[in-house]
Amino acid sequence: MPCAQAPRLRFALVVFVAVSALAPQAAAPSTERLVRAARLEDQVAERVNLVRRWHGLAPLRESGGLAGAARRHSRDMAVKGYFEHNSASGTAFWRRIEHSYASSGYGRWEVGENIAWNTVRATAVDIVRQWMASRAHRDNILSGAWREFGVGAFRVPHAQGAYGGRRVTIVTLDLGVRRP
Repeated sequence: MPCAQAPRLRFALVVFVAVSALAPQAAAPSTERLVRAARLEDQVAERVNLVRRWHGLAPLRESGGLAGAARRHSRDMAVKGYFEHNSASGTAFWRRIEHSYASSGYGRWEVGENIAWNTVRATAVDIVRQWMASRAHRDNILSGAWREFGVGAFRVPHAQGAYGGRRVTIVTLDLGVRRP
């Protein structure tokens, strides 16, 4: 490299590093502003079981594995700005859930999932009503096959990506059954 271009290259590199350090982070919300809505999780769980009882179905038991999977998925959607059952990486939802709700050692293992987001300060009634208005989500809630569930909910003041910078509540309901 000629000597005359070396100072310009160093100057450009210094400017690039300085601008990069000062540039705002645009894509993901700050995890400090991302708030787990634990009370809403409990209320959604209660509401789902109430709706099941109204339809003559047994209540579901809470599963720590399913709850962990649901929380991680809601948080991931909030941080990365997408709204899909599959992970941002394209991993199928059932494979993602299987990491927390193991299938090995069981003759029967099935999982299902409902997701919802709402721009208002969503309540459990809002979320479950939203699911019950959708045939596939309603069928999931009212399936007699499920035995366990877990709920994950996060509130985000300015969610990016699919949420358009709006204040949102994101909820995942993971459902499962494992039998020998």
